[in-house]
Amino acid sequence: MTIDGANRSFLVHLPPIARLRGSMPLVVDFHGAGSNMQQQDVYSGFDPIADRAGFVVASPNGIDAAIRQWRFLGTQDDVVFARSIVKVLVDQACVDPTRAFATGISSGGAMTASLACQASDDFAGFAPVAADFYVPAICGKAKPRPIVIFHGSADPVVPYAGGAVHAGAVARGATAPPAEQTAALWARHNGCTSGPMATTLGTQVVRLSWSGCVAPVAMYKIVGGGHTWPGSRFDVTRLGLTTHQIEASQTMLRAFGVLTDSTQ
Repeated sequence: MTIDGANRSFLVHLPPIARLRGSMPLVVDFHGAGSNMQQQDVYSGFDPIADRAGFVVASPNGIDAAIRQWRFLGTQDDVVFARSIVKVLVDQACVDPTRAFATGISSGGAMTASLACQASDDFAGFAPVAADFYVPAICGKAKPRPIVIFHGSADPVVPYAGGAVHAGAVARGATAPPAEQTAALWARHNGCTSGPMATTLGTQVVRLSWSGCVAPVAMYKIVGGGHTWPGSRFDVTRLGLTTHQIEASQTMLRAFGVLTDSTQ
């Protein structure tokens, strides 16, 4: 498709014909900086889950530049692109317009947060991995939607405690807020009245959750985790630990109601 004069592309994965139905959920999955739609489609592992549970997966490509990434602030191009993906698949691929969800890692995680701020009419839930933000001036008017956050405490690129982003020229001068602070801001946005409550799920996983929310908020702290996708089959060792004590893809799908006991 063409967005603001640029040709944009995305992969679409449809479940087997036996699983196709009239109104399916959609997951739009954004790659990290320097990656691409093909790599992310494999890395996050949604396709085999979609085949079992009967939903559509779209994996978009960032703008081609010196480093392919997402323009999540400062321009509307990629927000318009994401919205257009939903519209096209609602029209052409039996997608339920009320059950589109966004996720992504690193630059794609920040893109997911941008959509939570600027496209809450088009998406019903958001799950940023290894990058997130909340800017009141941009996010304050967004509809409360489920937010599921994953972040490694030893992330070498986007520090869990906040600070300079270490991604070379692509992020020169960029800083990130503390991950738990950002999660708390989303909880406040969603009207949560108490929390966070910390629940240890394993030696490498602590869930922070809030209650009394208009829409749920949960953050999964990966203890010792790197700039990686929890539960991925691919360990990217140069970016730190990939935990296998939790699967981000299945966890967010359960939070969104896409996976249930009968569809897992």
